[in-house]
Amino acid sequence: MNRYARIDTHMPREFVLLQGTGCRWGKCTFCDYHEDRSDDPFPLNRTVLNQVTGCHGVLDVINSGSAPELDEQTLELITEIVSRKKIHTLWFEAHYMYRKRLQELAARFPHCEVKFRCGVESFNPALRSSWNKGIPPQTTPEEIARYFQGICLLCCTQGQTREDILQDIATARRLFEYFSINIFCNNSTSVKRDEELVRWFAREVYPTLCHEPKIEILMENTDLGVG
Repeated sequence: MNRYARIDTHMPREFVLLQGTGCRWGKCTFCDYHEDRSDDPFPLNRTVLNQVTGCHGVLDVINSGSAPELDEQTLELITEIVSRKKIHTLWFEAHYMYRKRLQELAARFPHCEVKFRCGVESFNPALRSSWNKGIPPQTTPEEIARYFQGICLLCCTQGQTREDILQDIATARRLFEYFSINIFCNNSTSVKRDEELVRWFAREVYPTLCHEPKIEILMENTDLGVG
C-alpha cells in the first residue's frame, strides 16, 4: 500500500494516508477502509510523515476514519512537521459527528490554516440513510458547510440516479471551496457499482468538470496516489 503522494496539479499538495486507532463510526455500508487500523499506529505513521518535504506548503492528511482518531504521538509529529517544513495549509478529514471538536483540533496548529473535509457522500438524506452514514436526515448542506470547507461525494452506486449525482455536484459547487467526486469501486461490501452510470459519468460529466480547480474526480480510488 502506498501512503505518500505528491500532487503537482489540481490543488498542489503532499498527501498522506495514515493509520488511525479505528473509525468510531465504522458502519457505512459501502466502506471496508475501517479495517486499516492499529492500536499502535505511530511507527508506521512516522515513516510516512518523514517523507513530507513541504514542497507545496500544503499537507493533506487522511486516515481510514477521522482525524480525531489519530494517536497523540502522530498528532505531535504533524505539529512538528508543519512548523519545520513551513506548511501554511493543513487539511484533515472527519466524520460529521466530530463537527464540534474540529476547532479544538485546529488549535493545535496555530501557525497554519487548518481546513476540514467531510465524507458526506450525498446531500440526499434518503441515500445517506441507505448507506448508514450517521449524518441525521434533517442535516442541511448549509449546516455541513458551517463546519467543513470540503466534502467528498460518492457516485455511481446501484440505487443512485443521474439526477442525484448532478444535484449533489451543484450543491457542492455552491457551498464548498473544495470537493472530490469518488466513483465507487466494488469492494468486500454489499454495495455495488452501477456500470451504466459510470459510462454516463465518464462520457457526459467528467469532461465538463475535470479542469475545474476546486474539484477532484477519482475514477479509481487510488487516483491520488495513495491506497
